[in-house]
Amino acid sequence: MRRDFELEVGDAKESINDLSSIHRKLGNVKLISLAFIILFAVLLFRDFNLLLFSNLMMLLLGLVFIQVFILLAIIQVKTEKKLVDSKIKLKTHEDYLARVDGVWGDFADTGEEFVDKNHKYTGDLDIFGANSVFQYLNTTKTWHGRQQFAKDLSQADFNAEEIRGRQKAVWELSPTHSFSSEFQLHGSKIRFKGEINELISLLKGDGEAPKISKVYRYLLILPVFSTIFMLTVFFLQLSELFVPAALLFITHICFWILCVVKFSGEIGKITGAGYRIGEYSPLFHMIERRGFESATLKAIKAKIKSDNGVVASEAIAELDRLIMLIDFRRSGMVWFVLNLFFLWDFICVYLLKRWRAGYRDYVEGWFEAIGDMESLLSFANLGLVESNSCLPMIVSENLIEGTDLGHPLINSEKRINNDVKLDNEIFIISGSNMSGKTTFLRTMGTNIVLGLAGGFVCAKGLKMPVISVSTSMRVADNLSEGVSTFYAELERIKGIIDECKGEQTIFLIDEMFRGTNSKDRLEGARTVIKSLEEQGAIGLVTTHDLELCNLADNGRISNYSFSETYEDNEIVFDYKLRQGKSDSTNARFLMNKLGIVEAEELSEESE
Repeated sequence: MRRDFELEVGDAKESINDLSSIHRKLGNVKLISLAFIILFAVLLFRDFNLLLFSNLMMLLLGLVFIQVFILLAIIQVKTEKKLVDSKIKLKTHEDYLARVDGVWGDFADTGEEFVDKNHKYTGDLDIFGANSVFQYLNTTKTWHGRQQFAKDLSQADFNAEEIRGRQKAVWELSPTHSFSSEFQLHGSKIRFKGEINELISLLKGDGEAPKISKVYRYLLILPVFSTIFMLTVFFLQLSELFVPAALLFITHICFWILCVVKFSGEIGKITGAGYRIGEYSPLFHMIERRGFESATLKAIKAKIKSDNGVVASEAIAELDRLIMLIDFRRSGMVWFVLNLFFLWDFICVYLLKRWRAGYRDYVEGWFEAIGDMESLLSFANLGLVESNSCLPMIVSENLIEGTDLGHPLINSEKRINNDVKLDNEIFIISGSNMSGKTTFLRTMGTNIVLGLAGGFVCAKGLKMPVISVSTSMRVADNLSEGVSTFYAELERIKGIIDECKGEQTIFLIDEMFRGTNSKDRLEGARTVIKSLEEQGAIGLVTTHDLELCNLADNGRISNYSFSETYEDNEIVFDYKLRQGKSDSTNARFLMNKLGIVEAEELSEESE
């Protein structure tokens, strides 16, 4: 796919150059046209006589150049829009290239607001925040899209059938990135994000749907006739009708005041909020016009239709026009005149009530559909940018079996993949410092989280069940609550044990009880592992305490390890998972290398 992205980047740059050149030339020609218009105007008004042939010709030429100027202005505006689109496309394809090359750390949207230190796995697995899964895969542009993608990463609650359905949808979206790129293009033009929820609340309203009485319809027609009557009386100077016209005008003013008192709150919240709801229409239109194969995508498409067959793009376009009418309230004198003669606010309230009566029950689902689509498109991105990726096979057994399993956030040029088979087992993983133990735990956890949401995983093949993920890796103290690191870890471990009692769980624990003495640490770790084993949980525990590896005598507990070699007084890691416990350490070697401990001291200790 890298070559495809490079071609797209090249095409976008070429388009930007061409459009920029056209835009500049149009601007120059506009200036020339404007200069001729000014010249003809000066020459014409110096000796204004339309009967002169020369003046008539200058007038005609001036009108021609005015038309040319207007035409060029229209073309330039369209060119500028295309130029903006090309720049957005360039950024989109450059971002895809950055993902392929592993240089995506500067992406602005890290999902920082979704970071939850108390979540059972997101903090330990770098799901949100800087250098996270969210930052790497996210291509959502709408508020609903970001919220849904974050929810699917942190709270995926799908059964096996639902996951398989989502996989089919992700697979359908992954072969080509054109649909995703176009979705991002239109989404990038939306100028308001979270405020959409406020608008949805206004549109849904409270209680039952508003009913439109016949009185409303009659009151809509009356201002038209009364305005015609008042203007006729005024222009024809029908003095005998001045009094009725004046009374009618006063009636208008009184009715408008009543409208302001009763309906100002209903439409006032929309006024000035800057809603440009029509910017969502292209996203709805993309979903409506595309034919989908998977049931999940078909369900999303069906969600953006109302019971009367009206599709979301049409209803949203209608709402956008209505909001533009309501926004006349910001026009000062124009709004005042419109209300005096046509009861403008009343008309807007009527149209808003009519829209809400027809669509209020669907509007929230429409935007949720966009969120669902954007989330699925984000999960499809790993299949676009990572050659070593697949959709996992969902199995009923308590089995996790991966081939060439790697961490998706590590670029393929640096990443070391491993084969693993966790068959209703608990792995105790030993090994020296920096050998890859913690990274392997995160590799397992991150890929399982992606798989549970129906997304691609970083592996040549992966079998996994529908399983809960619970971790204890980055445990920190809390000074404000007086909680030590050790106590915080105890709470985390207690949470893992409780979760394993309730549902099928995989636990990932890194260096258990590192905050206490070696005796208590070893005894506590043994107790926890035995408890988790008795509950039928599967998982991985890393350790430096090789005595803990003696638990592997039991049938469900196995030893695995990472090791290193030494070449030319340098330590070399291969980051490959091996069966059996570790038989090497490197702490003293590293202390000697940094000058903390002298080599002679180490040799004396070893003797």
